[in-house]
Amino acid sequence: MKIRQFILTTIVGAGLLSHTNEAGAQSKLYPEHFDLSEVELLDSPFKTAMLKNAELLLKYDADRLMTPFIRQAGLDKAGSKYQGWVSAHPSFSNWGLSSWSLEGHVGGHYLTALAQAYSAIADADMKAKLKERLDYCVTIMKDCQDAYDQNTQGLYGFIGGQPINQIWTGLYSYNLSEFQRYGGWVPFYCEHKVLAGMRDAWVYAGNEDAKECFRKICDWSVNVVSKLSYNDMQHVLGWEHGGMNETLADAYHIFGDKKYLDGAKKYNHAHEVNGMQGTQSSYSRTFLNGQHANTQVPKFIGFERITQLEDGNTTLETAAVNFWDDVANHRTVCIGGNSVSEHFLAADRCSQYMTNIDGPESCNSNNMLKLSELLFNDTHDAKYVDFYEQTMWNHILSTQDPQTGGYVYFTSLRPQSYRIYSQVNQGMWCCVGTGMENHSKYGHFIYTHDEDKTLYVNLFTASVLNDETFGLKQETQFPFEQQTQLTITKSGTYTLAVRHPAWAGKGYKIAINGAEQNIDVTEGVASYTNITRDWAENDVITITLPMSMRYEECPNYGDYVAFKYGPILLAAKTTASTAAEARQTGLEYEKLQNEYAGEGRMDHAPGNMASIKALSTASLLIGERGDVLNRITEKDLTRLHFTIDCRRDASTPQEETDKLGVQSQLMLEPFYGIHHARYSCYWYHQTEEGYAQSDMGKKDAEEKAILERTLDFVSTGEQQSEAGHDAKYSSSSTSGNFRGEIYRDAQANGFIQYTLANPNGETERISVMCRFITADKGRKGSILIDGTKIADVTIPETTKSADENGFYNIEYPIPSELLINADGTPKKQITFRLQASSTTLCPGLYFLRLLNKYDDHSYRFVATDWTTGDTNRIPQSNISYDTDANTITLKAGTGNNNVCLSLDHSKCDYYVSSSQKYLVVLAQYVKTTSGASYLWWLNGVNRGSSVAPTQTKRITLKDETGKTNVCYAIAWDMTKSGLDDNNVGDRFSICNGMTIFGLTSSTGTTVIHHIGFHSSMADFEETVSINPVTSPLSTTADVYTLHGLKLRTDVPAHRATQGLPQGIYIVGDKKVAVE
Repeated sequence: MKIRQFILTTIVGAGLLSHTNEAGAQSKLYPEHFDLSEVELLDSPFKTAMLKNAELLLKYDADRLMTPFIRQAGLDKAGSKYQGWVSAHPSFSNWGLSSWSLEGHVGGHYLTALAQAYSAIADADMKAKLKERLDYCVTIMKDCQDAYDQNTQGLYGFIGGQPINQIWTGLYSYNLSEFQRYGGWVPFYCEHKVLAGMRDAWVYAGNEDAKECFRKICDWSVNVVSKLSYNDMQHVLGWEHGGMNETLADAYHIFGDKKYLDGAKKYNHAHEVNGMQGTQSSYSRTFLNGQHANTQVPKFIGFERITQLEDGNTTLETAAVNFWDDVANHRTVCIGGNSVSEHFLAADRCSQYMTNIDGPESCNSNNMLKLSELLFNDTHDAKYVDFYEQTMWNHILSTQDPQTGGYVYFTSLRPQSYRIYSQVNQGMWCCVGTGMENHSKYGHFIYTHDEDKTLYVNLFTASVLNDETFGLKQETQFPFEQQTQLTITKSGTYTLAVRHPAWAGKGYKIAINGAEQNIDVTEGVASYTNITRDWAENDVITITLPMSMRYEECPNYGDYVAFKYGPILLAAKTTASTAAEARQTGLEYEKLQNEYAGEGRMDHAPGNMASIKALSTASLLIGERGDVLNRITEKDLTRLHFTIDCRRDASTPQEETDKLGVQSQLMLEPFYGIHHARYSCYWYHQTEEGYAQSDMGKKDAEEKAILERTLDFVSTGEQQSEAGHDAKYSSSSTSGNFRGEIYRDAQANGFIQYTLANPNGETERISVMCRFITADKGRKGSILIDGTKIADVTIPETTKSADENGFYNIEYPIPSELLINADGTPKKQITFRLQASSTTLCPGLYFLRLLNKYDDHSYRFVATDWTTGDTNRIPQSNISYDTDANTITLKAGTGNNNVCLSLDHSKCDYYVSSSQKYLVVLAQYVKTTSGASYLWWLNGVNRGSSVAPTQTKRITLKDETGKTNVCYAIAWDMTKSGLDDNNVGDRFSICNGMTIFGLTSSTGTTVIHHIGFHSSMADFEETVSINPVTSPLSTTADVYTLHGLKLRTDVPAHRATQGLPQGIYIVGDKKVAVE
């Protein structure tokens, strides 16, 4: 019977489940599943992880987890049993900041995890501890809910921990203003965790108070949005809201009241439903590009859940099926995850799987497993279980620290990355809450059933199943042995459906009591083998599961491959976990930076906290794809250990590999077991020709250089990153996805603001790097640091540094004085604001970095940067350079404008400021008559005109011997040239294209002493240290605070303190007062 048909027959009257006891609640809510208490895990990595997790759950401070709910309910007051609670048990700050609070979400997860662990674990003592902790939390949360019993403003039935109750009363009164203000705090997402926690406390642990709390909070969930119009509700659903539709659908199944089904459908996000319509071959494969992954997955879980409860809803079913197909078959990487920095990638952006170290998010994989379960229950298609199995082994199991039980948020795919783990009672990330659940329910999907007719063996996990109808024991060391054995412990007549995985080789077979069965399976196709018979107690079914080595290409980025043996991802440690292991293996031992996250808002993110290695320092496997498996040699199948030849190619001598610092051979082992070390789970593999044509090395070096300089990083438009940087923006601000990257912008007069961390209090050579796009050409804004403008921004039509999509990065230096507090101490954080002009949209900001070691790439005269501008006027062979004197000599003859030079823009990377509006050439032996000097090209712009100089000045120089030389400074005001189209913004590249000028020699040979960009002729003379009458070079000095903090290096002494705040400074060896 289809699960939909079975469920529909059970929802009658007040609901079949409303009077169900603990023992039957799980299996009635999920009728194809067994209760967790009916499946006992035997010794395996999963049992080990489950028990470690249970121990960790009891180490969490439940009182502090309950504090947000008590505070919001107003129970901490005189005369209450909770008086003084909030100060005695302060709420966790990690995701409970005053500027962005997700308080309460982990409390909800905690209920679910405790309930599931209680149901799954057999040990009576541990069960009692878990149940006691669960009941304690439910009692407190019930008191919090009861505190709203007399509320008539939309809070009746509410339980929540975020300090924003006003958004709920606002929604209830049809006022969205407060919700729009705090939508980024994802309030419905947090409420969904409480809903699910109360549901699970009853479903898995039989807590009757929890069931009634669940009913009341479901009533609240329906009522709080009851007055919203369809369009307003769809607007609200644009923010992440967890699985609100799923939990209300469950409430309909439990209580039988159709208002919950109607409520579930009201929480359906039409944008996602409509975006995934079409046949399996025609639905949009680009619709999900750039979307926040874990915002979407729970929506589709809800869609599928509703289709199980309401017959004929094919639109929702189509959306769920297509969504799973797109994610599982086109976006899933080797570990089973599918996102980078929490977002789905466009096909042409999949290189970010390697370049962005914030890899797949654990929450997302957890929810994909839920969706896979539901779709399997409806179809019994084995492909859903194949996906489930590989994600469970390679991602979910790998996210637990085997030593501490701590959880992993992002799993990096970049070669030579490592994991960052949570610490108990510190990080309260979403993946901590989900992690609590992940390791509590490994027995949930090993077996399912179709009433009493069919028993499905889905997963090959050592376990005992015992319910009223079915009983069997599964004994296996899988995947360390290639078989599993089932022993029937309850006789009966039914069909045993055993999964045939797509990864199983030709030797897949099933034997009953030693007799091999005649089965029909197709290698490479997931299916089930169905055996119907009268099963007798002690019948033994032996399933042979042949595994073989294979490679999988990274989705849409075939330069990288991963290796799997059966369903198990194999990876290699590239550093040792311990010093002892280093001595044994020859790997280097490294104490990993920030391996254990603290309480910092972004401590979970490798992109913020981890140290990285260049991609080019990892093993580069060069050769034909068909030969890559020949590099792998079996070593110990009982541990799934293999060796991999990591030489560049088979002919590379050992000593050459050693010189590159790359191991010539590494050990492949199950990825889930690698911890506290760097690892490689993807491997660069290209042909010799393909590698030669790639720009991997160059891009990798550039990226590594930026990452090494990064002090802080904001992924603009991305919820978690923005929240971690105290994001503030005008009401007109929007975020979105354009050309595969996420941005934030604002309307005219709007702004975008973030708080950036300067952890070491650095004050010299600090900059902000902004990522813009030329598609925003003409947009203008200003950059302010702590309220002081440091730059104007105008987006150009083109810039040399833009990539093929128009994205470019540009740095803006922060003056040292803005990095110092009034008392002279360095600032540990600063506020960045991008303020839109009054006439244009704000430039779209695609990321923001705070960097050190700033190199402003300011233009400086280097003689060899200037080459012939016209070979017909002067061939390059007639130009010579004196690199010691930094001069250019041109044998140009006496033809007009034959002293023709061009900046070699393709090899240079120079910037100038808008104040440097004069292009000045200092030349000896040139004419100054009319028509003798012209500017033809400026920074890539030419209009067929010849622009005459704005100013010419006679300069007298003395060389080292004292000889006097007469030169001429010839200057063009670029702002009046009609060629300054590309000179936009407060600071711009002067290498966007050609800059070509021509002078006329007076003798046939001309010497160029300087070519530069200056604000005035006086600036030119000071910069090149000349005057009409020769003067000595300006003296320079370093500038320090009285605390000894260096502010400036090697600046002209006469303006060393210019712009500094009031105070006393050390300039050179003297004290200088700034009034």
